[in-house]
Amino acid sequence: MPRKLALKRLTASDLTFFKWHFQYQPAGNQKAFNLDARILTGAMYPELGRPSTLRNPIYLLTLHLFGPGLVQPYTLARKILKQQKNWRLNGEQIDNPDDDPERYNILSPGDFALFEFSGNDKPEAVKINFVASGVAADTAIHRELARRYPSGSMWLLQETIIADVLAAAAPPAGHPLNGWIESDALEDAALGGATGTAAINRRSGGRGITPEDFIRSRQAAEQTGVTGENLLNTYLDYERSQGRISEFEWTASINAVAPFDFQVSPTPGETRAIDAKSTSGAFTNPLHLSLGEVQRAVHGPEPYDIYRLYEVTDDTAKMRIARDIGPQLRDILDQLSALPSGVTADGISVRPSVLNFDTEELFLASSYEEDAVQRQHI
Repeated sequence: MPRKLALKRLTASDLTFFKWHFQYQPAGNQKAFNLDARILTGAMYPELGRPSTLRNPIYLLTLHLFGPGLVQPYTLARKILKQQKNWRLNGEQIDNPDDDPERYNILSPGDFALFEFSGNDKPEAVKINFVASGVAADTAIHRELARRYPSGSMWLLQETIIADVLAAAAPPAGHPLNGWIESDALEDAALGGATGTAAINRRSGGRGITPEDFIRSRQAAEQTGVTGENLLNTYLDYERSQGRISEFEWTASINAVAPFDFQVSPTPGETRAIDAKSTSGAFTNPLHLSLGEVQRAVHGPEPYDIYRLYEVTDDTAKMRIARDIGPQLRDILDQLSALPSGVTADGISVRPSVLNFDTEELFLASSYEEDAVQRQHI
């Protein structure tokens, strides 16, 4: 699921959403952030742009404020609403936190706010990272954003743009924006991986991620797994139609706790188990195997293959295969079995380089019209 990211250049009237600016830097009575409908309803939430039975629709949400600089996040409850033809992030004015009574005073017109909205059909939470030219930790990021966006007020962003900005600006290690580009680490952490969790805490200065971000990442990882299985099912169905395999079963679609996802018969009387491991990221991202999967791979009775699907989108994926991984996991299972009585490891994380993956890289799609498309090597 694509992330809903946007960048806004703050105006003097935006800043009156902050209580201090409203009192000491007056610029009208707006008390809200204006949100570009082209971004909010045109790109992120099309449902909000359709005719509504409500005269002035209001959407309550959780607001997580980061920055300016390296400060701790500040969480509030606010709302998004439509006033006449304008969409605004509104509600009670934002005051400085009690433990940081001058936090937002440094913001000035021309500073930036990076937004990430959560919620599928309507906004349910929003993360905002303020980048202020007057804060040392933000200066290089502000300069890079100003260079890339010299005019205009609000833009839709891709995660790769944020990554490019951070690469050029090289902010301090604890800068909260570093956490906005940890997609692979977030996916790993959401699946229970210690490596991803450690990376997030290291990059965020120990502050971790918000509960909403973690839930979103877990849901995204689960959806990637479902999408990968669907793509693999389509692939195997096509292979069967072309006579390259005899039969297959999508076991996980009828038994959610099975220790494998598919059973395939390359030839009549032959059976292999397939476990689909999907990621929206690179092939090198860690694989997560449950104890049940490891036990089945080692003890059989059939050979156990890993089909690694990576760079998964809604309609495509790349794939490589590691065949009969049981012998490679036997020593690991022996070590897990030697844990003290009453202690059980629920699973392991494995780097793909540990397993003997084929070098052949296949391209999977949601449909196949020609045999040549399905067999394409990348």
